[in-house]
Amino acid sequence: MSKSDKEDKLSNIFSKYNPAYSDGFAERVLRSIEEEKDLKEKTDIEFYKIFKLVALSGVAAIILLLFSVYIIEGSFSPDAFYGLMDYSPDEPILNSLNF
Repeated sequence: MSKSDKEDKLSNIFSKYNPAYSDGFAERVLRSIEEEKDLKEKTDIEFYKIFKLVALSGVAAIILLLFSVYIIEGSFSPDAFYGLMDYSPDEPILNSLNF
């Protein structure tokens, strides 16, 4: 059998080949796409809920911090936040901060 005969035979075999999808293929593909969309929407909603909880707890922590500074120092001045309320300018901490 020559090379061209083999090629002709293979060409004949492949020309008769007709690939076909199985029954219900399109429905399965569309259903899996819909499931992916639903999963993405659920994930987005869960992420938003988690973000909201973290943000609210962060705001609560900031409010507690402000309240504790006010209770301890008696004011909301910047020195109260730095913890320098009762220091005089001659003390070593302020000298090291001012360079």
